[in-house]
Amino acid sequence: MNFIFDKRVIGEKRAALALFSMVLLLVIFNPFGKTTESMFLSSLLILVSTIPFFIWRRKKNRDVVVMGVFFYGFFHLVGYGFSGFISHETGILIMQNFSNSFNRYQVSEGAENTAKMLVILHLLIVFSGFVILQFFFKNPKAEEDRKKKPKESITTYRSVVVLCIFFTAVEFFRVAGIPPFSVLGDGITFAIVSFFTYMYLFYFVFYLNYGGWVTKILAILGCLIIRGSLLSWSQMGPYAEVGLILILISIQKGRIPVSQVALLFMAFVIYQPMKGAIRSMQDYGGFEFAESVETGLEVIRDDTYITLIDIATKRIDYNLLLASMVDNIGVANEDDYIGWKGYENVSYVLIPRIFWRDKPQDNFGNEWAVQAGWLGRGDRFTSYNLPWLPQMYLSFGVIGIIIGSFLVAIGLFLLERYYWTITPDAWTFAMAYSIIRAIIHLESDFVLAFGVAIKVILIDICIRIIKNLLTERKKNKGKFQLPAYGLEKIS
Repeated sequence: MNFIFDKRVIGEKRAALALFSMVLLLVIFNPFGKTTESMFLSSLLILVSTIPFFIWRRKKNRDVVVMGVFFYGFFHLVGYGFSGFISHETGILIMQNFSNSFNRYQVSEGAENTAKMLVILHLLIVFSGFVILQFFFKNPKAEEDRKKKPKESITTYRSVVVLCIFFTAVEFFRVAGIPPFSVLGDGITFAIVSFFTYMYLFYFVFYLNYGGWVTKILAILGCLIIRGSLLSWSQMGPYAEVGLILILISIQKGRIPVSQVALLFMAFVIYQPMKGAIRSMQDYGGFEFAESVETGLEVIRDDTYITLIDIATKRIDYNLLLASMVDNIGVANEDDYIGWKGYENVSYVLIPRIFWRDKPQDNFGNEWAVQAGWLGRGDRFTSYNLPWLPQMYLSFGVIGIIIGSFLVAIGLFLLERYYWTITPDAWTFAMAYSIIRAIIHLESDFVLAFGVAIKVILIDICIRIIKNLLTERKKNKGKFQLPAYGLEKIS
C-alpha cells in the first residue's frame, strides 16, 4: 500500500485549458449556428457550473472530501452547458400538439435562452446557499478529521474481497436464472448492499492503492457485473456509473484525470450513435459481439463529426426539454402546472415492497411523457428521464425552480456535512459513494434518486445503532442499554 497525497491539484491547469479551448472553438466556429446570446448564456452556464471546484479547491481537508457537490455542477455543465451549443437537426424530438397528432417540434429561440437563464439561476441559488450554510454551520470536526490517517486493515480487505466474489456470483446465477439466486439477487436492497460492498473494496484498491493493476481491473469488472452489465453489455448505465465514480475518487485524491475524461467523452460520442444498431443485434437478434460492433461502425461510417456529436448529445441535452416547457407549460393556461403530482410517491417510497405487495410502481416519467406526447400513446414500457430542474418547472414554474433550488442547497449541505466530508475509513467512504451513485442519476425524476439515497442512509443509521447497542451490551456484561452518545464510526 502506498498512500501519498499532494496538496496540489494535479491536472487542473490542463483541465482549465481544455475547457477553455472547447468553449472558444465552439464560439469561434459556431458549427451549429447558435446566436450570440445563446452562446454567451451557454458559456456563462459552464462558468457557473465550475463553482463547486473552487469551493473544494480552497478547503484544507479536500483530501477527505467526496465530490458530490462537484458532480452536481459537472452534470449541469454537460447536460445544459456544452449541450447548449448544439442544435439537433438529425433527430428533432417529437412533441404532441394540441390535436393529439405527432409532428416535428422545435422550441423558440426566446424559450431556449430563458431556459438557460433558469439553469444559471438554479445553480447560483444552489451553490450560494450551500456556501452560506457552510459559513453559518461550520463543521468543528473538519480540522480534526483532516489530521487522521486512512485506516488500514488487511483482514477487512480480505473479508470484503470474499463478499464481493459472493455478490458477483449471485448476480451471475441470477442472470442465468438458477434458483434460489434468481429470487435472492432481485430487488433494490440487493443492489444497494452489493454496490456498497464494492465501494468498500474500492476504498482499499483505489483510495489506499492496495494491489496492482490486475486487482483494480478485476474490481472494476466485478462492479460492472453487479450493476447489470451481464444483462446487456450494450447498456451504458453501469459503465457511466463506475467511470464517473473512479473520476471522483481520483479528484478526491488531488488529481484531475484529464486523459480519462477525454477518452470517456470520445467513447460516448462514438458509441451513442451506433448504440441502437448494436443493441438490436446483440440483445434482440442474437448476433455475436464482433458482428454487432461491425454493423454499428457501418451505421456511423459516412457521418460527419458534427452529425456524430449531434446524435450523441441528444440523449443528454436537457435544454430542449426545459425550453419546450417554457414554450408551452403555463403559457396559455396556468393549470398546465402539475403541482405536487410529480412528488406524490415521496410519501411511500421508503416502504419496502415486502410489506406492501401492491405498492404502486414509480412510472411518473413514463406516464407524463406519454400524456405530453414525448412518447407514443401506446408506449407504457419505455422509461423516460425527467431531470430535477425540468420537474421543478413542470410542477410550479419559475417559483418551483427558486424554492426547489433552496431545498437542493440544504440537501447537498446535509449530505456534505454527514457523508461527503468524511474521515478516511472504509465504511464512511463506501456509504458516501453509495449515496453519490443515487445522485449521479440527476436525469431521473427526483423521487427515484431520493428514494435510493434515503434507503442507503437508513441502512447506515440502522447498522450504526445496532453496532452501538452491541458495544454497550458488551460493556454492561450482557445487558442492553441505549448509548448516551452519538453514533460511532464504523471501520
